[in-house]
Amino acid sequence: MTTRRHLIGGAFATAMLLPGALRSIVALGDSSATPRALVDWHSHYVSRAELRYLASRKIAPRVLTAADGSTRLENVTTVSAAAGDPSDIAQSDITARLANLDAHGVQRQLLTHTVAFGFDASLPIEDLRPLYRAFNDELAGVVAKHKDRFLAVAALPTADPKWAAEELARAHRELGFIGGSLPLNAFATLEGARTLAPIFAAAQKHRSHFFIHRGPANAAVPGQPPLVVPTDTNYARWSLISNSHLAAGAITLGLTDFLDPYPDVSVEIIMLGGFLPHLIESIVPAARNNGIADPLAKLRRLYLDPGPYSVRNAEWVALAANKLGADRILFGTDYGVGGGKRGDVGPALDTLDQVLTAEQRQLIYFDNSRALLAAKDLT
Repeated sequence: MTTRRHLIGGAFATAMLLPGALRSIVALGDSSATPRALVDWHSHYVSRAELRYLASRKIAPRVLTAADGSTRLENVTTVSAAAGDPSDIAQSDITARLANLDAHGVQRQLLTHTVAFGFDASLPIEDLRPLYRAFNDELAGVVAKHKDRFLAVAALPTADPKWAAEELARAHRELGFIGGSLPLNAFATLEGARTLAPIFAAAQKHRSHFFIHRGPANAAVPGQPPLVVPTDTNYARWSLISNSHLAAGAITLGLTDFLDPYPDVSVEIIMLGGFLPHLIESIVPAARNNGIADPLAKLRRLYLDPGPYSVRNAEWVALAANKLGADRILFGTDYGVGGGKRGDVGPALDTLDQVLTAEQRQLIYFDNSRALLAAKDLT
């Protein structure tokens, strides 16, 4: 059985033993685009189920419908983001999404719940259980209709780990999913991460893939960052907060013993783990001085995806590839954030093409995806 340990030690070798990247790409609909990436590992799906539920609410988070039928999300401020003005939201357009993937030569895409909306922290668990189940069922219908184009992970609540573990098992058994999505602040500390042990125990049985997105977890998860709303230079301080939270989660998952019992579980952290690539050179010697023999190997248990940083912080992607290893980076674009028709995989590819070497592009666009899918017995 292929485990995360094998992937850490030999992901590159495994990928090289598999068929060539370009030969793996199936025909992309009617597109004649040159194959450019195997999987976009970071995209979001907004469901009818969510929109119906949020439209029925009288307080935020809720959906507001204008006279012309357009919809906007009124959210609440969390430890991860300010609510701001209501933002556009609409059901995801699968036809437009497929056309965009075809136009840019991307074979598949991982569909996920939009964790950044913060529903895990702002909605009661009594509502989240049926809402997430309805979301997962709806998403399963999309995947079933386009099996060769989409992968999916299940929306899972942190307030009820036992139910979440059962839902994860159902997602594998009945829905054809490859894992689950969870908010990153649940991993801000080891204490918080351990409350999710039932979910990871179920994940080990199914060799799940976890998509860890920035965002707050339910208040029942201890050790999360406090709510600190910036009163000056908000435009800079929210970025500081977000990247600090991402790095904290990456440190918990990478450097503690939390993942040790789950060698067959793969973990993907978005946005490169925030400041993590910038901290590796200070973290590694500090960890060694504190008795960790090979801290870099422990951090390399993680996959990072660049998400929106593919475009606006592309040099960070190159830094992460150089410091952590290009074989631990998954191509991801953050397609569809905010929902609706918004999304375009093209700019991420165009920008990364300019900052990555040919060898790094081969790994990030093709070989890492092939090795990860092979570890899950997927093609």
